Amino acid sequence: MGASEESSIILLPDPDGHRQAPPDAPQPWEKTDHAQAAVEGATGPEPPAPPVCSDCGLAGERHVTYYGIHVLLEPGMPVPAHMVPAWHRWYVDSGGTAWNSREDEPSPGAVCRIPHRIACPGLGLEEIGLWRWLDAVRAENARRARRKADGDSDPTALSNAG
Repeated sequence: MGASEESSIILLPDPDGHRQAPPDAPQPWEKTDHAQAAVEGATGPEPPAPPVCSDCGLAGERHVTYYGIHVLLEPGMPVPAHMVPAWHRWYVDSGGTAWNSREDEPSPGAVCRIPHRIACPGLGLEEIGLWRWLDAVRAENARRARRKADGDSDPTALSNAG
């Protein structure tokens, strides 16, 4: 040991620097982040790939989410938030990070962005997964309209029903 002026203490970058996992090690929340991305539709191409939809070839605006996965938004298309279904309302903060408001009701006058996935011409509604219940309602309404039209042509058709 001796009378050396040099300190034998080695400073670490932060108090827990010796406990940090290597940068390429999987994070414990990684699977949760990917599940959240799938639910919210954050399925944009990751850099360095260009921000182009793999289903239709159109370019979109790619934004990173707070959980580090990218979402492809419809370019230059702000929409009144009350017109967009829950879970498809995306907002972009001043730093360019996108976040999904999930089922939260938008505030009056709010404007949001929509993911390219729900506007993609390369996907059908069954692939997008939107409004399946509404398709069933439309089909039932079509059947009711046909029945009504058929009934209007013969007003006594169901007069003895009951």
